[in-house]
Amino acid sequence: MITIFHFSVTAQPKNDDCQSAITLSDVTNWCSSPKQFSTNYATPSGFDRALCFFGSGDIDNDVWFKFRAIGNMVNVSVIGAITKNPKGTLQYPQIVLYRGSCSGEMSEVGCFSDAQGFHIAELFASLTIGETYYIRVDGKYNKTGTFQLCLNNYNAVPSPSGDCSSAVVLCDESAFTVPEVVGYGKYQDPIGNTCLRGGESSSVWYKWTCEESGALIFNLKPINPSDDIDFALFLLPNGLEDCSLKIPVRCMASGEQGGRPLSEWVQCTGSTGLRESASDFQELEGCAWTDDNYVAPLQMQKGQSFALLINNFHNTGNGFSIEFGGTTTFEGPKPHFKVSKLKLPVDSSLTIWNVSKYNGKIVKYEWDFGVDANPKKHIGWKAPQVKYKSTGKKSISLTVETDRGCIVTKVRDLTIINPPPKPKEEPPLITTNIQEESPSGNNNDSKEETDYQANTGENIIDLEPKKEPNFSTPPQKPKQSRVDTNIVYYDVLHVYKLYYDADSFNLKQDHLPFIDEAITWLSKSPEHVLHVEGHTNNIPRNEYCNFLAEKRAQSVLTYLRSKGILEEKLKEKVFGSSKPQAPNKSLKGRKRNQRVEIKILKPEE
Repeated sequence: MITIFHFSVTAQPKNDDCQSAITLSDVTNWCSSPKQFSTNYATPSGFDRALCFFGSGDIDNDVWFKFRAIGNMVNVSVIGAITKNPKGTLQYPQIVLYRGSCSGEMSEVGCFSDAQGFHIAELFASLTIGETYYIRVDGKYNKTGTFQLCLNNYNAVPSPSGDCSSAVVLCDESAFTVPEVVGYGKYQDPIGNTCLRGGESSSVWYKWTCEESGALIFNLKPINPSDDIDFALFLLPNGLEDCSLKIPVRCMASGEQGGRPLSEWVQCTGSTGLRESASDFQELEGCAWTDDNYVAPLQMQKGQSFALLINNFHNTGNGFSIEFGGTTTFEGPKPHFKVSKLKLPVDSSLTIWNVSKYNGKIVKYEWDFGVDANPKKHIGWKAPQVKYKSTGKKSISLTVETDRGCIVTKVRDLTIINPPPKPKEEPPLITTNIQEESPSGNNNDSKEETDYQANTGENIIDLEPKKEPNFSTPPQKPKQSRVDTNIVYYDVLHVYKLYYDADSFNLKQDHLPFIDEAITWLSKSPEHVLHVEGHTNNIPRNEYCNFLAEKRAQSVLTYLRSKGILEEKLKEKVFGSSKPQAPNKSLKGRKRNQRVEIKILKPEE
């Protein structure tokens, strides 16, 4: 007789509490696999009930996730046992977003509970770029089960318009999410000769102008996977401001095949858009066997303008996310800024230079300096000096808005470190019986200054002022101090020129053979020294030119020191834009001025 024992193994999810939250590193228009996560066998995490968790007698069988914000808006969705293509078994999902620390204070940023049994929960919230946020997922009425988690962290764009004439102008290809799509604006466009035969119902419009010719692709994903999202793409031959003549160039309306089982039309559900593998220009209502919910990429030409109509056929009010791709770009401002240091100690001042570019008119510059910054925010072209009161990775964002309502955001990261330890205090100096220092003796503390001799532009003067005698006790007779100055003239034996990319001070691989060759000159004579000069073109302001030139020179000096070259063999001079070797009127000339010069010097005999 054989006895078979059946064992049931139940295990808590690995992210059962806040401390073990799963880190989400991909936060741009990302979704997990269906049923990838679960609240089955989860236990209460010990946190207070969220404000929107209303289930009477509920036990919080919650699981946790966390992410670092890279944009100022977020859309989080938990999708369970929805009708038509469910993404899990969880019913009545609940979701809450926190900022703070698992071991400290946590404050709610957003909260949503599925009270109507759609088995999907989604929320939108404003974030601080660079801050860490926590996602808590639970089920109402003690429901547990599997689910799909979706997250899109992006920089906000203006609220959409339901009319082409007032459509939001997109000026870069950043992904974003629209919370809801309700109605059709002030005017119900009949759409003309397109595949959207029913015209507008729940729709929004976007417009843009092509900056660089190329192929456009995009992906539209409904927030609720059960929704049917359709779209039509138009050429505006008279420019962005004229929607009276719209030429349809792509259209997609495929979806549910009425009265037929889901298996026959499931390929016409979910995400839609333009993708490289598609070859058709439109898909009509219903779902033909050749349809796949996508149409072919669009080849855009520089200067052409387009309008995109996005329509929720099911009229549920739910929104969508959109992600652009391809080889083309949209016309718009280019926000950009430089910082004085990418790594600096706590409470040190950070200088920021605004180097944004745009041919049109920018009406607003909005700065956010991130977590624990002082100041935290600023509005205006010129950024103030900023200090941080805590260590770690920080993010600075600059958002610009044009007179046409176009909004673009630039983000840069930097690291704040602990200040170096203070030097130990020296013991008090005993001032009795101290001998006078000889003015002619060795002076290790003398300051060295190097510069070019004005008359030749080639020879270098080395001035070594001797230290003035110090007296620890007043002498009986006043003594006249003196300074001995040795002037040393150098001949320039050889010059190496290293050219840098614009706005860069990174040492390149092809620089190294020339620096190594310069090092060999030091072995030819103990008198040889290396003089390193930093240069730029004259496009930025002088303050930035000097900063960039110094960084370029330091990149070479750092490499030389790593090779064991002593400080006494190295000299540095920062010229910025003051000594061009070519006119700055052309791109070619400016590139020749983006350089470091290494000069081999020998004292004159």
